[in-house]
Amino acid sequence: MAEIDEQARKELFMRYRKKIEEQVGQSTDIREEPEVSYSQAYDVFRKEQLGLSHTLFEKLCNGSERILKFKLNEKDVEKIQPALDMTHIRATPQSVYSFALLSTVITVIAFFVIGILLGNIIVIVTGLMVAMGLFFAIPAIPKRLFMIWRAKAGDQIILAVLYMIIYMEHTPNLELATWFAAKHLPPPLSLDFIKVLWDVETKKYSNVIAALEDYIETWRGWDDAFIESVHVMETSLVAETKEERLKTLEKAEEIILDGTFDKMMTYAHNLQSPIETVHMLGTVLPVMGLVMLPMVSAFMGDSVKWWEIAIMYDIILPFAVYALSRSVLSVRPAGANPADVYIHLTEKYAKPKIAPRIVGFMLAAAIATPAFLYFISRFPTGDAAFTNTPLLFSVSIIIAIGVGIAAYYWYRVHTVIKIKKKITQIEDEFASAIFQLGSKIGEGVPVEAAFSSVIETMPKAEVTDFFRIVDRNIREEGMSLKDAIFDEKNGALAFYPSAIIKSVMQTLVEASKKSPEIAASSLTTISRYLINAHRVNERLKDLLSDTTSSMSMQIKMFAPVISGIVVGLSALTTSILSSLGTKLSGFEAGGMESAGFGTGLLQVFQISHMMPAWQFQLIVGIYLIQIVFIMTYLLNGIVNGPDQLEEQDMLYKNMFYAVAFYALVTVISVLLFSNLVGGITQTI
Repeated sequence: MAEIDEQARKELFMRYRKKIEEQVGQSTDIREEPEVSYSQAYDVFRKEQLGLSHTLFEKLCNGSERILKFKLNEKDVEKIQPALDMTHIRATPQSVYSFALLSTVITVIAFFVIGILLGNIIVIVTGLMVAMGLFFAIPAIPKRLFMIWRAKAGDQIILAVLYMIIYMEHTPNLELATWFAAKHLPPPLSLDFIKVLWDVETKKYSNVIAALEDYIETWRGWDDAFIESVHVMETSLVAETKEERLKTLEKAEEIILDGTFDKMMTYAHNLQSPIETVHMLGTVLPVMGLVMLPMVSAFMGDSVKWWEIAIMYDIILPFAVYALSRSVLSVRPAGANPADVYIHLTEKYAKPKIAPRIVGFMLAAAIATPAFLYFISRFPTGDAAFTNTPLLFSVSIIIAIGVGIAAYYWYRVHTVIKIKKKITQIEDEFASAIFQLGSKIGEGVPVEAAFSSVIETMPKAEVTDFFRIVDRNIREEGMSLKDAIFDEKNGALAFYPSAIIKSVMQTLVEASKKSPEIAASSLTTISRYLINAHRVNERLKDLLSDTTSSMSMQIKMFAPVISGIVVGLSALTTSILSSLGTKLSGFEAGGMESAGFGTGLLQVFQISHMMPAWQFQLIVGIYLIQIVFIMTYLLNGIVNGPDQLEEQDMLYKNMFYAVAFYALVTVISVLLFSNLVGGITQTI
């Protein structure tokens, strides 16, 4: 123990003697000790990792406090301060309320002036309501930012524990293990970890254990397994033997994985009810309302405007469904943390010659041009508005929008998704491959030569393509192990930009500098983690298979088919009422002698103000496109987590199928129901 403590003290001493560099965290060579002080590292991490929403809110708060001071009681300070601390926003609770009060005053003055100039008291009343909303909404922003921040960090918890365990297996130093994890982790959790070390360096806490204890308590109720796992890692520091320490660290890994597995099981079992709620709110109830809209517009006439219905169905309702979907995904347990490698893959392999948005726009414009020419040249009014011609042209506009969006996403991902699928397959095989790599190194084979040995044992596996590049760079190009893997142009990672593979290779390069035994031990630990993590994710997919398959069918078939039938029924209803109106007009025009049953019904049915079917179809079609977006976002979030590449691939497929089914069912329904109109109106 004395020897280990002396080694740790020496490492800490050497850390402060390093030359301060201007850039931190840019190199792929992740050292054990920080090359600058934690304070400087924290400033760099914070600058690089904080998003625009954080920095903009911070500047607005601090600027407002210089203009307008605001005093707070202790209770209000305690409500906001923890959220500001956890989101790393350098603003005070007083400045937040200064921003809220200043925004309220400016809003009141602006709306009051506009209301006076327009002579409209409604504008003034609206301004007062908006100002009141701002005053209560702005102080809640830190909490909302914290919720978003914590949700992202939750997907990185398992990796955080893994990195700390890997380091502590060979060096039982909690401070350096925390730094090792901070350097390997992606944001936002990396910033949280470096903040822990910064608090120690600035003497807020006497040691890293106290700082970690305070930090992990913020996860209570979010991820209790993380808290327990860190506690177990802390107990490994007092282990009497190396074997006892390794066993304790293995227990910490087991706790975090089992905790995640239990949370996923609970999540999967509790997911059915929220999904049904989304389905009811997003599909069933809106469709039921749409069925009644033609009759509502016929009875209520100009009391119901088309734009009011459009706001309800195309703005308010999609926003509500999206908010509910976000709440469903916000409680998703942490699983794999796939990196969004779209930008890297696109730049290296398939940079489009034409911008994808131009491809989508041009295709949409080509499909929609005949419809726009029709509506511009002969805008349908009167009885012409209730015929099938404008309705069918309006359907082509929805087809254009849907196909344009599908083409845009297809053009973005159709090439890189193939590479992404191959990387995913390599990641699935990676656990077995690095276990064998660790075994070879443990047998005394040099790290540089171990890659060729694994290639011989797994000649047909996809992962051997990655190993072959490393082996070729070492043997034929004379590169070091680090360059063979991380060289920006010819390194293996340049061809397979996987976050998981990169993290493992960084650990291998660093561990191999200490000793082959440490490198072998680290690879074995990572292999065990990857196998268990894969098992947890596959179990989750199995539990959610019924739910996800049902959601997929809702997106591709159920929602578009029902929407198409509703549009057809709307066309039938409006056509019947329009024909009925024409006949009733004839009855009343003929005088009392010819007036019989039906006289005065024109005052009941305000047919002249009825919404035409083509307007109704546009509202329904736009709503369908929005629902496809939202439901695809929800489905991908459940299955793949925050994987934007998979989301885009899923989106273009779902959008194409949904629009195709919707257009086909709508046209068939309209043409089929049109044949019924004549027979029905002749009997009246």
